[in-house]
Amino acid sequence: MVASEDCYILPEPSTSSVSGVRLEFPGGTLSLFFDYDRDGAVYNSGLIFKKVRSHSHTAELHCPAWKIEASYDKLVKISDSEVIKELLENTVKDQQDSWSLNHYMIYFDSDGCYEIIAESWEALPEKEGGLS
Repeated sequence: MVASEDCYILPEPSTSSVSGVRLEFPGGTLSLFFDYDRDGAVYNSGLIFKKVRSHSHTAELHCPAWKIEASYDKLVKISDSEVIKELLENTVKDQQDSWSLNHYMIYFDSDGCYEIIAESWEALPEKEGGLS
């Protein structure tokens, strides 16, 4: 089992999703937007990742059980990340200390697992309405 630290819990279970998850990555900053039904009203929120160096998405069908168990409906920070080690191995020596790298992971039911290597993250405030 990979060690992880809980960072954020979704405001509602991902099973209450209305539109799924939307990823935007124009470069540098990655945003994950999601909406959900709460007592018949639709709300949306999101997570912003800054200084992104790498990201991936694994569809639910192909997601290993440990990723689901570790990050179901919550953002976690992975300790001693093999992904970060690999990134640093492929970075020129004089640039290896230039980045603060953290491995974040979150799993959304029926969508899959998102992994983001970034310096930091923050949650967006909840707003009323769906994503569209």
